[in-house]
This record gives sequence, structure tokens and C-alpha cells, in this order.
Amino acid sequence: MDEKKIIKKYFRPLTNKVDSLNLLDDVSQINLRDKSKIITNQDSLVSGTHFFAADDPRLIAKKALRVNVSDIISKGVIPYGYFLSLSIDKTVNENWIKSFCDGLSQDQKKYNIKLLGGDTVSSQNGIFITINMISLSNQPIIKRSTANIDDSIYVSGYIGDSAVGLNLIQNNSIEENLSESDKSYLLDGYYLPDPKFKIVELLRTYASSSMDTTDGLFHDLKTLSQTSGLHFHINKKNIPHSNAVKKFLKYTDNYDLTYFGGDDYQTIFTASKRDHLDIMNHAKKIEVNITQIGFVGDKSSKPILFDENNMRISNNLNTFEHFK
Repeated sequence: MDEKKIIKKYFRPLTNKVDSLNLLDDVSQINLRDKSKIITNQDSLVSGTHFFAADDPRLIAKKALRVNVSDIISKGVIPYGYFLSLSIDKTVNENWIKSFCDGLSQDQKKYNIKLLGGDTVSSQNGIFITINMISLSNQPIIKRSTANIDDSIYVSGYIGDSAVGLNLIQNNSIEENLSESDKSYLLDGYYLPDPKFKIVELLRTYASSSMDTTDGLFHDLKTLSQTSGLHFHINKKNIPHSNAVKKFLKYTDNYDLTYFGGDDYQTIFTASKRDHLDIMNHAKKIEVNITQIGFVGDKSSKPILFDENNMRISNNLNTFEHFK
């Protein structure tokens, strides 16, 4: 494949020609207009770890975008555009590139974003995707470190869909207990996380701290707790699960998979308990599922995640680690 022809044919149509300089240069040039802050994040996806090489390239592209969108919106801001670094091996052909760019194009429309620039290179073995997403805003982000004592702890959406979806791919023995619609739903949870733009206004109005759930609910709650220097108390019984996950749990009782498994891309946040009714009413209005799952405890130099029985929640075999 010829890199320049590939860029011209498939990637240039994805750009905002003004900001990206039509991909004719090695840089982009973004006009800040009336915005005073640039917010950025970056995530990488690697074949064999975050997706399978045989997966539909459209789904790979969408997941790569959505995991970055999830980071941005959990900070209370809307994404503006993104840079893409794509490293591909000899198993990738032009049809794969076309499908991958089709997926990017579909989600660019969904999230109203454009490609701003990037790089394409070859690799000896595997596919590597890195996206750097940016947002332009006049408002500061909602940090991880600003939870308050006695705040309530909330999570959006449902927990465990992606982890159970991956389990379904790897372990066909659970299929007999699930309907086709359940299996389709769970696979979508793994392949197509669905961060909600509508939650941004709610977070900006009420959240004292916030982050998305990338590496498993309990792992990320621990991160939020430690960054704020406060104990967190979580009621496991309140953690929301979809009907499909509930059916999985009925037959397997593997709750730890849902608590510690990664790739939920929901939002966890803290907020003053006096705003609880307003938060729930707001959530109902924007049709985003929000659930209170605990409360923030005292300050500590070594914050701990506690369950409803005041027992410490520790990592287990399902805990995601980047360098296993």
C-alpha cells in the first residue's frame, strides 16, 4: 500500500480541512477563537490486548474513538477533534483501512468531531492505535482529586456488560443460559461502549470529582479515593447491572468479574448529598441511568475502599493491570 495515496483517499475526507491543513503538512493549526483552555487525553489500543485482530475494523475504530470520548466527557467537557497514530502490520490490507475509516466516519458524525492529523506507520507484528483527543473550553475540568467528605458516590449506566461480553467470547459454555438478544447486547457492551454526551451538563452542575471506568469499577473507585485522599464506602448491592448481566450472574455467581473487569466506560463521580434529588431528577430528564452506590468517608494518607460491611475491598484475579 502507498501511504500518501491511503491518506489522501481514506483519511483526508475525515478531517476538518482548516484545522488539519488538509493533512498537507506535519502539523495542525487550531483557532481557539473564544476558548481559553485546551483539554487533552490519549489512549492506546493494542491488538491481542484491547481487541482481536480478526475483529471488524469498523468496531475497532469506533471503540478507539469512544474510549477517548469517555475520558473527555467525564471531565465535564465536549470533545472537539482528535489525532490518530496507526501502526499496522502486513496482515492489514486496503479493505481493512477502508472499513476502519468507515467506522471512524460513522462515529465522527455521532460525536460531532473531526480528524485533526496523525501518523501512519508499519509494524513488524500487530496493530497499534493511539488517539489523542482534544477539547476546547472556557471552564476548568472536574478533577479526580476534589471529592469531599460525606459526598455521595454515583455511577452512570450499567456495570459489567463489557467484562461479561468478553467472557462470552472466550467461554462459550455460558451461551446456553442466555438468549440471542442477551448475547448480542453483551457483545455490543464489549465492542461498542456508549459514552453519553448528555451527562456532561449534569457533571458540570453537581460533580465534585469525576472519572470514567476504564480498568474496572473497583479499581477506578480506588483511584478516585486515593487521588482525593479519602476513604470510599461502597454498597455492592446498589451496583447497577443490566438484565443480561443479571442472568449471567444468576447462573455463575461471578460478581467479581463485573466489579473488577474493565472496559465499562461509564462515569463515576462524587457530589454533595444535598443535591441527590436534583441529580436523580436531572438524570431522569436526560434519560441517563445514574445510581448512588456509596458515600465518601474520612481523610486518610492511605485511603481504603470499604464495602457495606465495612470490610476492605481488595484486588483479585479479575483486576485489570496494564503490565501483567
